[in-house]
Amino acid sequence: MSISSSSQKSISWIVFALGIASALFFAVYTDHRWEDWYITFRASKNLSEGLGFTFNLNERVHSFTSPIGTLIPALLNFILHDDEGVIWSFRVINMVLIGVVVKLLFDLFSKTIKAPVWPALLIAFVLVFDEKSIDYSINGMETAFMLLGIVLLIRELFRSDIPDPLRLGLIFAYLMWSRPDAFIHIGSLLLGYLLFKNRTWKHFNVFFKGGMLGILFYAPWILFAWWYYGNPIPNTILAKGFTITLESIVNRGALYVQSVFMGLVSSEAPYLWIFAPAYYYYATWPVVLLFVMKVITYVSVFLWVIPKVNSNARFLSFAAFLVASYLNIFSPTIYPWYIPAVMVICLTSIGCAVAQPVKPMVRADKNWVPVGVLSVILVAQLWVYFGGLIQMRSQQDVIENGLRKEIGLWLKEESNTPEETVFLEPLGYIGFYSGLTMYDYPGLCNTTVTNARKKLKTESYVQLINYIQPNWVVFRPWDLNTASKEEANAFAEHYDLARTFSQKDSVQKLNVYGRNYLAYDSEFLVYKKK
Repeated sequence: MSISSSSQKSISWIVFALGIASALFFAVYTDHRWEDWYITFRASKNLSEGLGFTFNLNERVHSFTSPIGTLIPALLNFILHDDEGVIWSFRVINMVLIGVVVKLLFDLFSKTIKAPVWPALLIAFVLVFDEKSIDYSINGMETAFMLLGIVLLIRELFRSDIPDPLRLGLIFAYLMWSRPDAFIHIGSLLLGYLLFKNRTWKHFNVFFKGGMLGILFYAPWILFAWWYYGNPIPNTILAKGFTITLESIVNRGALYVQSVFMGLVSSEAPYLWIFAPAYYYYATWPVVLLFVMKVITYVSVFLWVIPKVNSNARFLSFAAFLVASYLNIFSPTIYPWYIPAVMVICLTSIGCAVAQPVKPMVRADKNWVPVGVLSVILVAQLWVYFGGLIQMRSQQDVIENGLRKEIGLWLKEESNTPEETVFLEPLGYIGFYSGLTMYDYPGLCNTTVTNARKKLKTESYVQLINYIQPNWVVFRPWDLNTASKEEANAFAEHYDLARTFSQKDSVQKLNVYGRNYLAYDSEFLVYKKK
């Protein structure tokens, strides 16, 4: 169905409003504030209050990943001086970004690709109700910024035969300011474009110029980080990745290739996470839903191998395959906020395959197929969206406010000075609300733990604690059980159990998808040094 230009514009703005409404509803209903928001915000707050751009006041450590996701909250705190005002102002910014992303995606299909209005709308609706995209945009992460950059880059590659190098450079830099590993997404999209769309010297030249301009525009942050922290690479990346070796990469690569084929016949699959619920592997989501998600992801990631598929769908699919492969091989854990940037590439690829008028996968007499395929995806997305809505509200009420925030406030009351040290893994809430010096594992906000890991060549919490000797330790119940007898005895000589914080009974009473995920963080033990 074709529509007039004025109708297209009206629908486009309606889609924009729906994107904002979806994010606003999720924020108001759940009030979800991700653990990492408080890691980032403590550094932002310290900067805005003149205490240094770092988490612990006694050490300059690059304790955050996204420059733009840290600088904006710092500016907001400088203006507002109110924690609640900052998170809600940051949410409003992200809500608007989500609206812009959804509008751009609809415009891409309805105006640039010339797809019929219903497939274009359904593609936009899939993004409007993508639970991970919405949740990790309103809970304090940089997801909305990454989504905007990815969609702007795709849009630029579709706008004309020869993209503009200045616009490319600005988009490249913006993506890098959003996440410093965005060069993987940039390179994957450009390589896919060159392989499946245009591979002339003009395109190589334009991409090279754009890349040089992108480096120029991102250089101020690199130079600042190098000067201030002594290293332009975030400590969040160094702490998580320093154990990666050539041997481990080869082994993970071999397991990844094997899992691609095994995933076809098993319940697990290497791409399931792209459309599946966050932390779906805690095994309380319906099997039929996960099966549908697996089919969708396999199709979207391997459209590039089908010759009959149009070049736009193939280059986007290939880019998604490369980014997904990178995450599967190099990332110890594929965290949910990494995923929307891959998902939107997959979604655009599927949209191009089924809805693009030029050389579509389906014949003209089968024009119901695009609507049918996209409707199935939308139904699955709605299932995850509303299931995730209830799950994340429960997480915020029971785990974050009812447990981790309380631990932080209790430690603040029980400690004598902010210089007292705490060893723990869940850094965000406890670190922010206690105000103490944190020795987190794996060492996101400090070098003490990463140096100890390197020196002792161990990932054992108890062995690290016995070496570092912090004033406080926050454990999950099973953390101590993984220690050797000698390590456990040495720990018992120096630490007494101060208090147990538990919400196990409350979690068991919940009737929500992903309850096992909540149970993982439902109890903590706090030990104090003798």
